[in-house]
Amino acid sequence: MISYLKGKIIYKGKNFVIIETGGIGFQIFVSEEFLTKRKVGDAVEIFTHEYLREDSRELYGFAEISELEFFWKLLDVSGIGPKLAHRIVSAHKLEKIQKAIADSDLSFLSSISGVGKKTAQKIILELKGKLAESKLASGEDEIVEALVRLGYKKAEAQETVGRIGEEIKNPEEKIKAALKILGK
Repeated sequence: MISYLKGKIIYKGKNFVIIETGGIGFQIFVSEEFLTKRKVGDAVEIFTHEYLREDSRELYGFAEISELEFFWKLLDVSGIGPKLAHRIVSAHKLEKIQKAIADSDLSFLSSISGVGKKTAQKIILELKGKLAESKLASGEDEIVEALVRLGYKKAEAQETVGRIGEEIKNPEEKIKAALKILGK
């Protein structure tokens, strides 16, 4: 599995670059932003996902590891393949996409080329809890557990804890803030 490449851009296509490393050229599908920020001859480092099929081998590239990790989460959503997952990750800033999922913003997700209403609903349904879970810092598990014991669903508790401002450090204050959010 090719997960990372470091080399020089020797060609830029419409939605891909060819990066030469060790005398070998790798075609990597990248975002429009990646293409516009770099030119032929630039040295680059890129995180990749290798997709193998019977008739082809494709590399999808990302400037940041966080984009690649989110791409992997999208691949776990039923009905989303690597081309669509790459298009979603490449469409906007990662934080904006994750916020749209957390806020259940169907219209934002549906505005991405290739993402219909049903696909947007699937993404929200399958990733909302996972995103909240991955954002939990150490110590916040206790707060989630306390909310679950109070009768809230785990996914709902995780999302709520993820929305609490970082300025609140005290666990008791975090629980109060979470209950305030849940009470709205």
